Amino acid sequence: MKKSVCIETIFTEAPLAERFALVKEAGFDYVEFWTWKDKDITTIKELCLQYSLKVASFSGDQDYSLINPDESEKYISFVKESIKTAQYLNCKNLVIHSNALGEGGVVLNGYPEIPDSKKFATIFKVLKDLAPIAEREKVTLVLEALNSKLDHAGNFLNNTIDPASLIKLVNSPYIKVLYDVYHMQIMEGNIIDTLKRYLDVIGYIHIADVPGRHEPGTGEINYVNVMDALKALKYDKVAGYELFPLKSSKEAINAIKSL
Repeated sequence: MKKSVCIETIFTEAPLAERFALVKEAGFDYVEFWTWKDKDITTIKELCLQYSLKVASFSGDQDYSLINPDESEKYISFVKESIKTAQYLNCKNLVIHSNALGEGGVVLNGYPEIPDSKKFATIFKVLKDLAPIAEREKVTLVLEALNSKLDHAGNFLNNTIDPASLIKLVNSPYIKVLYDVYHMQIMEGNIIDTLKRYLDVIGYIHIADVPGRHEPGTGEINYVNVMDALKALKYDKVAGYELFPLKSSKEAINAIKSL
């Protein structure tokens, strides 16, 4: 299992450019971040080379929604641009979502006027169009469901079964599910059984505890058991620690390394 540190949420005591050294000093080989549009990608590449780090993932979408057929063409175009950026950074995963998100993860538009059936059909069509591109460029698109109860009201994909079903229909090794333990604990619980049931379509995992989205051990999730289950399942992909330290980044990193 590869462990990735989200530099948007951890080591925020330091400027972004200094966080790469801190990740390496903490003993990790992978970093991840959110949007790439507001960052100096050339500098990120140089810092990764300097500290022998790899970019595990970043957001592949931004301003357009996967569920809105009127935005499908623009959505695909943006993902293509993100794929080029991923190749430049030698990044193998791009995170995608059902809805465009604004500042603080606010869902910009839930499109209540669009029937759910049409939203599903639109996601399927866009992913089916993106699949051969992702396959050719060898960049995996990981579709993340978000909790709509607390952090992302109005987000369409808010459980595991829906994105998993879509991924199975698309049937591409380069289109997978990002299973976020924090979001799915809030929405449905049953974490270990869900991981077992959908392991074949899970391409990435995000980790944070509930409540608070802090490091493992601060909330209600038994992460020792969750990590033991992943090891037993021989999960060998990325586990990204996208969490907000309860007290300090140092304590959060210690909690991560203890698992």
